[in-house]
Formats: sequence, structure tokens, C-alpha cells
Amino acid sequence: MKIWRPRNSWPQRTLQRGSAATLLLAGLLTFQPANLPARAQSIGASLVGAIHDSNGRSIRTATITVTNTATNARTVQKTNDRGEYTLLDLQPGTYSLHVEADGFRGYDQTDIRLDLNQNANQDVTLQVGQLDQVITVNADVSGLDTVSSQVSDEVNGKELRELPLNTRNPYALLALIPSYSGSTGDDYNSNSFSISGGRQGYHDTLVDGTPAGFPTVNGNSGIGVFPSIDAIGEFHVLAQNFPAEYGRTLDGVVNVVFKSGANQFHGTAFEFIRNSALDANTYFANLHKQPLPLFHRNQYGGELSGPIFKDRTFFMVSTELLRSNQSTEITNTVPTDAERQGDFSQTGETIYNPFTTQCAVVGQTPCQQYVRTAFQNNIIPTSMLSPVALKALSYYPEPNVPGATVNNFYATGGSPNATTAWDVRVDHTLSERQKLFVRYSNRVFESNPENLWPGKTAVAEGLIDGEDFSRGLTAAYTLFPKSNMIFDVRLGFSRTLYNYLNKSLGFDETTLGLPANINQFGGTPLFPVFSPQAYTGLGNNGNRHNAFMTYSLLSSLAWTHGQHTFKFGFDGRLIRVNDHESADSSGNFSFGTSWTQQPNKAVAGQGDGIASMLLGLGTGDMIQHYKDVATQSYYFAGYLQDDWRILPRLTLNLGLRYDIDVPRTERYNRMNFFNPTISSPLASSVPGLEGGLVFVGVNGQSRHQYNIDANNLAPRFGFSYQAARQTVVHGGAAIVYGPSAQAAAGTVGPYGFRVQNNWISSVNNDGIHPQSTSLLDNPFPQGFQNPPGATAGLLTGVGGQIEGVLQNTPTPYVVQYSLDVQQQLPGNTIFDIAYVGDRGRKQQQSREGGIDFDQVPAAEILAQGANLQTAVTNPYYGQITTGGAINGTTTTVAQLLKKYSQYTSMLPLFLSGGNNQYDALQVRLNKRFRQGLQLEGSYVWAKNYDNGTNHQDSFNPMADYAVTSYDVRQRFIVSYIYDLPFGRDRQFGKSFNGIENAVLGGWQINGITTLQGGNPLQISASNNLSTFNVQTLRADTNGQNATLHGDIHQRLNAYFNKADFSQPQSYHLGNGPGYYDNLRGPGLASTDLSLFKEFHAVERLNVQFRAEAFNAFNHVQFGNPDTGVTDAGFGTITSQNNLPRQIQFGLKLLF
Repeated sequence: MKIWRPRNSWPQRTLQRGSAATLLLAGLLTFQPANLPARAQSIGASLVGAIHDSNGRSIRTATITVTNTATNARTVQKTNDRGEYTLLDLQPGTYSLHVEADGFRGYDQTDIRLDLNQNANQDVTLQVGQLDQVITVNADVSGLDTVSSQVSDEVNGKELRELPLNTRNPYALLALIPSYSGSTGDDYNSNSFSISGGRQGYHDTLVDGTPAGFPTVNGNSGIGVFPSIDAIGEFHVLAQNFPAEYGRTLDGVVNVVFKSGANQFHGTAFEFIRNSALDANTYFANLHKQPLPLFHRNQYGGELSGPIFKDRTFFMVSTELLRSNQSTEITNTVPTDAERQGDFSQTGETIYNPFTTQCAVVGQTPCQQYVRTAFQNNIIPTSMLSPVALKALSYYPEPNVPGATVNNFYATGGSPNATTAWDVRVDHTLSERQKLFVRYSNRVFESNPENLWPGKTAVAEGLIDGEDFSRGLTAAYTLFPKSNMIFDVRLGFSRTLYNYLNKSLGFDETTLGLPANINQFGGTPLFPVFSPQAYTGLGNNGNRHNAFMTYSLLSSLAWTHGQHTFKFGFDGRLIRVNDHESADSSGNFSFGTSWTQQPNKAVAGQGDGIASMLLGLGTGDMIQHYKDVATQSYYFAGYLQDDWRILPRLTLNLGLRYDIDVPRTERYNRMNFFNPTISSPLASSVPGLEGGLVFVGVNGQSRHQYNIDANNLAPRFGFSYQAARQTVVHGGAAIVYGPSAQAAAGTVGPYGFRVQNNWISSVNNDGIHPQSTSLLDNPFPQGFQNPPGATAGLLTGVGGQIEGVLQNTPTPYVVQYSLDVQQQLPGNTIFDIAYVGDRGRKQQQSREGGIDFDQVPAAEILAQGANLQTAVTNPYYGQITTGGAINGTTTTVAQLLKKYSQYTSMLPLFLSGGNNQYDALQVRLNKRFRQGLQLEGSYVWAKNYDNGTNHQDSFNPMADYAVTSYDVRQRFIVSYIYDLPFGRDRQFGKSFNGIENAVLGGWQINGITTLQGGNPLQISASNNLSTFNVQTLRADTNGQNATLHGDIHQRLNAYFNKADFSQPQSYHLGNGPGYYDNLRGPGLASTDLSLFKEFHAVERLNVQFRAEAFNAFNHVQFGNPDTGVTDAGFGTITSQNNLPRQIQFGLKLLF
């Protein structure tokens, strides 16, 4: 395995905890030299153009004034020597433009709409005359982008507020972006989407210009701020070739901006209602005649904005509440009263006494067959029943389905959820050259499933109450030192908190009869988990408290000088994660049937899981300090950008960014890393043996878990060429570094700081002979010990499986390039056709699993076959005393063939080295709202390849390079907003009387239609090579295309030709790819529709009634088929992937 090593490393210095001020200092130092201007992430629009006379000659020093019509905020600039002007960071909204120059008539243009991150162009021709002879034009600016090469798209405020949107989740409209694939959910982990072929979840989300994401899984990002759609101005998505001011993403940038107040008061109040009475059932529920579950949802709130002091201070507040309840039902298998007392005489099973185990042939050594004696009448004597088991079994509910022996308990109830969110923003103009704003967001989600087990049994049902909190703060200050210079600084804070609270939290295990030391050493007190085979289990071992925090400072200065627009800036972030999770903290006990049946082989009709439990025989563990970490890391970036308008029709976009992730530290140094080349202390037994866990912060080791990767220089290049008046050609290339696995995270490697105490109830762990001193009543007679920490050094974890990060892990990056042609069409319409390419390098290859450094080499598996299991002398005997595979006098040939044979398995965490490739043709048509119609549609033909999957051969991960699981070959999506042309204020019906207008006027139809192909399928085999640490096994293919055609309803039991696949021969890897390009799951065809009727109530007050239908035509997108080649249901489809039709009604007041 090739291990990456950096070309150079920085000295290992520890940044002290609590030094958030480091960010502030670094940002301010960015501007220490007065002649170094800079600019942070822009959330405004820009307006550029040139001023000419009627002969086409440039007019120098013309004065350009743009005014925000809502706030009267003005921006003034003079043209340069070529008559050009560039106005930056204009707040999205509607503007007027005024141009004046000596000897020419004045020019006014109104109704100019600027969207978030839009680069608008407006050239003006002035006529000779008096200045007070003003020419007035009412027209929007051109939608052509003549100055930027970025590939981007925006969702404007009208789309946000009028397209049908289930749960009013604004991020769901990311689906309108041409390069989008995947899905967005309604919670903070809504990151299962990809933009331009990037890895899912590795995007950067900015809200009001500051980061609002948080690390969910070492590198990728959740979304920490969920605005109400009535509080958002709009949002913009940067997909490719974005300026150097943006970085730390492998998957695009989502940029959201809240609305601000204006000089007039505006507001909304709304309520949306959805319930199951109007919903359709799923295809398979109808097929099996299952009723539609009851569901009810209310979503209500409002938004208000306006002036505090006219022209100076404005506010916006919004609140939104969602309350829903869905019926749930459970069908459990619980023991009868007789079974709880050890009486299995009515079950038809034969229950054997494990304490009578003896060799079938007396004196045979070694014994080849053991036998046991059955209990008389299949009744276990009372004297043999475990008091702990008896007490635990009393927490099962009584059976309530007459005559049933399985699925004998049924209950229904509700699962209520509640979301409460509010946002507030205040904008203030200090002077004509200074302005600031502050925005705070708060969101709480609560999930409280009802207990369906009655009375005292409820504590053992294993339910979890969820409490998720999210808070976000942005404060920004903007200074205009000169008309051509903008200084901007933003402070941001985002905190997301998960509380998964076990309903049994605080349970005293000693009330079950378990020893008091479990309470003392276990940590979080919960009802223990009891899992008898074939019965519903008791308890739930989960409980967690996770806090994710991001502090950010972004500072900048933008400077327009001649034909150049310079942007210099700093991006600093402090990321903290506090992760406390419990698992098996009160014990996790499993009870199979093997203890109460004849030994050596399973026989139907013998043994029972409850009987084994009553005898106190099983397996299990108790884990101390499952996960308890507090990590932090720093991220710093500096950038410069020069947008050089080298010719009137040609602009070059030149940028350079430098990114540094300072690797994480842990508050108490509870981390380590795997060193693959360090000499092992066990090398005396196996010469040349290498590998071991090295602990941070001890023996002179740095507190950082990784070495710094200092090689992250990211150049950007692009051009925008106006080939004709209505045609612009864009192109460019960029290197963008993404979020690093080195950042603060909760999963950092537990070994040394987690203690797993195994319950072994058999002699020598043979699973045959009961160990009377360690039955369920006293499962851990050896007691407990505190975690050893770093004391074992390189011997930590020997004898078992370990996980660890590699100290030299590089920062992943993508190389992006694109070429597109943009054409202005009549009717305020833009046509765009583009090629977009993306090459990802050093991507994350595995998280936990997927690759095992201790896999037996594939060539050895094939060559030696069954010989791998041959017993050989164990060179570690006497030195490794823990575990089961390496502590005896003998071990196996396979074990000694492993590279790190002192372990049973070595799983690298967050291993880099993955590659991906994306190529796409994107065609887009965008008609901005005009004459009652807005239309936006796109078609994408794309290919997306990756090797980021579980690997058959850990030493050859590129063998799994194939199409990605989320590859969508073709996708078409169109959205439309149409005001029907009837009514007093529309094309037809201007003479309607009041009744006619109330009935026929004010109607609007909106919708989103999506057509896309299915995702590639992976055909897997039963992994009979897991003993050799093969992580997954592909099925063999005969090379034929297994796709079948015809009506999918006729193929639900055989979606593809199953005969083309087979289980690989013994000791062979499968020959199939990671995913099949020519074998895909069902595609999607879906339409969401809404119908609005607006009534004019009183002056400035409108009432809007809405009816919305999601999946309006109830088109079924079937789920993927079963793809396990040895599964009984191989090739069959049993699920629906999309929601059936859902209808909701809404009422909205607008003023």
C-alpha cells in the first residue's frame, strides 16, 4: 500500500484551545498594509457596462448612480478612461440607474432587477443635449454575464415563494440546478446531493456570506441554518470555476441571503395544512391491501419587514412552526406468560439442558460430537432460572393477538414532530460610506414518538426522543473608503446540537438484579439491551449528545482600478466538535438458540432464545466511554482575484487561493494515529514487523493528529468573451481544495480510550460448555478497569481489530473546467449550452471500513485456498494475551500472511487516494418573469465515475473505478410560473365586474416537472471471504447486458436477467464492477403542481389561497431491486422510492 507523504511539512505547533481571537487577529492583519485591498465572499450583485455617445465613442468621467428603490441606498461611480464602470456588492433587489455627463442628455433606467451573485451588464448610449433633458427607459438589464466565467445558477425569490414546495424547505429547490443529483431532506444532515459530479455532501453553505455548515463525517458538511422561504431574498449556487474568494468545497457553493427591510412595511402570514385524507397510498401498500397511515401536518408562521428609521435602519423578522403527527404501528413477537417462567411445553420445541453437555463417545479425545439431555416436558426447573432474566422478561408487554405464536403483540399510536424556527435581521446605514447588519437564526426540532408498550414496559421499548437545535449569527460591517473601493468584514457563528435522548435514560440496572459495578463503571445508565433470538428485543443502547460549532471571520477589500477589479481577502474558521455517545453502556446481551439445542449443528425445532436467556447463557458486552471527544481545528485561506477587462468585449478572470487546514487537536489528547512503518515491539517474534498506534501529546509527539498539508495552492483562470451583442462565450479552469479529513470531528479512533468488556458465558469461549461463574446474573466477574489511554503505546489493540487515521493525509481537491455559450433570446430569455468537467483527486477512499490494510492478498487467497485455514505455530504466543485469534499456541496461515499480523484487522479511517471524474453537457433555458410567465428548464447528459466504494481488493482500489452510485446519465427538469391572463389587471378581463373578477381573475399555475434516468446497480455476492478481511464481494458476471425491457409492472419479480450473475467460486474475488453502467434502477418521472387564487381584500392587502399537489399524477418511482445474488429475493422490487401523491392547502396573507 503506497502511503502518501507531503513534499514538506510545517513544524508541529499547537494552537491553544479557546483562541478564537486568532481568527480576528489574522483577519485584521490581512489589511495591515494600506495598499493591499481585499474582498471576502460576496453576497451581492454587480452591474457593469460602458457609456458611449451616438457614434460609439467612449465617454470618460460620466457619473453613474444606481439607487435601491426599496431603501434609497445609492452607489455612485465615474467611468474610467474607456468609459467603463463596475459597481460591486449591490444588495439583491430592484434598482434605478441614472447616467449623466457634460454635454449630454441625462439617462434614467428603472425597474432593474439584480439577483444574488448576478453579474449584470448595461451599456448606455447618451444623446447630445442638455443635462436636464432626461431620457427615461423602463427595462430590465441584459441577463448575459459578460464579466465572469463561473458556472452558476440562482433560485430567485419568486421561485422560492411560488413553486410547490413540500415542507417549505428552501434547499429542496436545489433540484432546479442543472448539475444537481441526489436528494435533500428536512433536517441538518440534508447533504445527500451532488453538484457537478462532486462527492455528495462536500459542499460549502454560506448564509449571508458566512459559513452555515458543520462537519458531519470528517470533511463533508451538514446544513446548520434552515431559513423560512418568506425570510429569504434568494439563493445562488456556484457549480464550477468560481472566483478565488470561494473554496473549501468539492461539491459547489450554496449561497443564501436573507431579506432585509425597506422603507415600506411588508409582511406575510400563512398556514398550510396537509393530512392523509387527500393523500394516495403507496403502490405496495395498495397491492397488499394495507391502509394508508394517518397523517396530519400544520405549518404556519409569518414574516414582517420595514423601517425603524426611514432610509437608515430596517428590520426583518420571521417565524415558522411545523407540527405533524403520523400514525405508527408495531407488530412484535413477545414471550407468553408460560415461556417467561421457563415452560416451553406448548411451543413444539425441544429444549435441551446445556449443563448436561458431554461427549457422545466417552473418553474420545478430541471429542467429535457433544450431546445434551432435554428438559423433562420442555420445562426448565425454577431453581435454574436466572433472577435477572426473570426480572427483565417482566418488561415485555402481554401478548394481545389471540392464537398467534409469532407477531403476537400489536399496537398503534402516533409519532409527533415539532419544528419551531425564527429569524431576525437588522440593517443600519451609519453614513453614506458605512453600513452594517446583524442576523440571528434559531431552529428547534423535536421528535417524541409515543410509547406503544403499556405501563412499566414502556421503559424497555427502546424509543429515542430527538432534540435538535441550530443557531446561526452573522454580523457584517461594510465601508466605502472611495467610490471604487469596498472594505467588508463578517463575523459568523453556527452551532448545531443533536440530543438523542433514550427514554430509559436514568434507569437503575440493579433493579434487574445486575451487579452494582455495572452502574458504577458503565457511564450512561440505560435499560440494558436483551436480544433473544426470534423475539423482539428489549432496550436500546443508543444515547448521544453532539455539538458542532463553526466560528468564522471573513474580511475583504474590493478595488476597481482602470480595467481591473481586484479582490483580496481572508477566510478563517475555527471548528469545534463535542461528541458524547453511549453504546452498550449498561450491557448488550444476546441469546441464541444454540445453548438450548443439541450442540455442533443447528436443527429445526430445537432450542429457544428465551430459554437460553432464562438459563443466563449468551454473548454480549459492555462498553465504557464508547465515544467522548472534544476536538477543534482551524482553517485559514487567503486569496486574490483580478477580473481584468482587457478589451471591451473580453474579460479575464485570474485568481489564486491558498488553503490551510490546521489539523485537529483533542482537549485531553484522546487521539492517536496509525503509523504503518514504525517498528513494532513484537518484531522480535516476527522479524521486520511494522505498524502501531501512536498517541498524540505524549513522548514528544505533537498534539495534532495529522501532519499539515501545506501544498494547497489553488489557481483560477477564466474568460468571458462577448462574441456578438447577444452572445457571450465563457470558459475556464480551476483547482479547488475541499474540506479536509483533518478537521474537527467526532470519529477520531477510539483505541486506548474505549474499553469493551466482553461477556463470555462458556468455558474457553467454546460456545458449548457453560461457564457457571459468568452467567447473566454476574456477566463480568472479572470486574472493570478504566481506559488505559496511551500507556500500552504501540501494543495498544494487538490481538484484535483496530482503526486509525494516517498521519500523512493530504487535502482533497478537484480540477474543474468548462466552456459554455450564452445567447440572449427575445422575451427576456437566456439560452445556455455548456460542457462541464470535473476531476477529483486525493478524495476520501474509506471512512470506517471499505478498505482493510490486513486483508490477505488476493493472489494468496486464490493460490492457497483452503490451506489458509491451516493451523500453524503462533509466533505471538505468550506476548499477545488478549483477543481470540492470536493468543493461543497456534494461529492460521491466513493470519500470518497479513501485513500487520499482530492485529486481526486494521481499518484505516478516512483514507485518501480516491479519484472521480465528471463530464457533462448542460443545456439551459431561462425566461425571467415577464408578461405573467417565468420558465426555467435544463437538460443534462452526464457521466460520473469514482472509486469511492467498498473494495474487494484493498491493495487495488482502482479496480473498483466505475460509475458512481449517484450517477444520473440523463436528467430534464423544468419549472414554470404562469399568471393566467384573466382579471382586471391582466390581458383579458379588464372590464370584469367585481363578481366576475373574484371568480375568474387572479389565478396562477406553477409547477416542477422532473424526468431522469435511474442510478447504477451494484450486484453483490455473499462474502465468504470476510475471514480474510475482504470488505465486500462482487458477484460474477458473464459479461452480458442484464437489462430487460418492457412494462416495469411485469418485471417486479425479475427486474433484470438474474441468470447473468452468479456467486464467485470459492476463494475467488468476483469479476463484476463496483457499479454497472448498463444496469440501472428505475428512473423518475414526477410533477409537482400548485394552483393559486389571489383576492384583493383592502388596500395593500391580498389574500392568496393555495392548493398544492406533490407527485400530482401519482407516478410511482419503484425502488431498486434486491441486488444480493444469493438472496431469496434477488432481482425483485419490493419498495417505492418516491412519495405517492400528497395534497396540501394553504392560506396566505400578503401586504
